[in-house]
Amino acid sequence: MRAFIAINLPDRIKDKILEMTKEFQEKGIRKVGKQNLHLTLKFLGDVNEKKVEEIMQILKTVDCVKFEVSLKNMGFFPNESFIKVVWLGIENGRNELIELQKQIDQKLEKYGFKPEKNYEPHFTIARVKSIKDKKEFLDKMKEIKFEDNFSVSNFELMESKLSPSGPVYRELLTKGLV
Repeated sequence: MRAFIAINLPDRIKDKILEMTKEFQEKGIRKVGKQNLHLTLKFLGDVNEKKVEEIMQILKTVDCVKFEVSLKNMGFFPNESFIKVVWLGIENGRNELIELQKQIDQKLEKYGFKPEKNYEPHFTIARVKSIKDKKEFLDKMKEIKFEDNFSVSNFELMESKLSPSGPVYRELLTKGLV
């Protein structure tokens, strides 16, 4: 089973993101669906059922306090010249996310999962295959101002099943923060 560890967004913010991404009208841009908007802490890849049980036990030992995250504006991976991903940035809470991710990495490394090299917390909101007029797209993106915040009180171990219409996620474990 394909699995990953993530922080999900509150529905009110997902709705706000969907409203904002209505601006992405080009055929070469695929918006992330509401049910799939999340921040990945760690992608685990294919893991067998027995390993999933071990991962759940490990994740239950993660010790982190609740914190606030503020979202602000958009960016692109790998860069503006070659856009493959449109993301929503983290302003406040970035260090806490990095520390949480690092703790998860350290706990899972003992079980054969390689640590992330340059973890950069973000919410992917669209994937790009092609853009007809990149300058027009970038100008439009720079006009959009997005700001919101929410409290991170848990993270989830998620299963990802690939389908022709995109990935379908299922929650396997929710780990609350204190």
